[in-house]
Amino acid sequence: MDIEKEEITNNFNKEFNSCYYSSFVFIINLLLAYYYKYYFYSSIFALLFITSLIYHSTYTIYTNIVDKIAICLIVFYGGWLFYDKMITRCNCYINNLLIIIVITTFLLTNYLFFYGYLYNNYCFCEDNIMANYYHSFLHVLSSLGHICITIL
Repeated sequence: MDIEKEEITNNFNKEFNSCYYSSFVFIINLLLAYYYKYYFYSSIFALLFITSLIYHSTYTIYTNIVDKIAICLIVFYGGWLFYDKMITRCNCYINNLLIIIVITTFLLTNYLFFYGYLYNNYCFCEDNIMANYYHSFLHVLSSLGHICITIL
């Protein structure tokens, strides 16, 4: 009975990978950054979208490394843009709200990924389906944070 359940779970994972589909959320960031004339930011979101699709459809060490490089580019450029906007923008209610959202999404994303990695939880849960759902949530959460950085 357990072997049949494991086989069904593995087949479900191969047929429906939520991480693959949640990668499409990065198209929103790509288009929004382009609309606000952040062309480099838009380009690295295009890169992230492509590498994320490839990684979540093949899961090789090489695609993982390339995907991590795209993630680092987004984190560092988004962080620089966030810092730049914080020191040059007005101190109004909507900006303060966006700043709180950016910081919260950043902290939650890091918690889900790094705490999960250390304790085999969330994105690194032993149940692959749950791990993929948490990772998909991580895609949405990080996308929301970068949307707020773009419109700040």
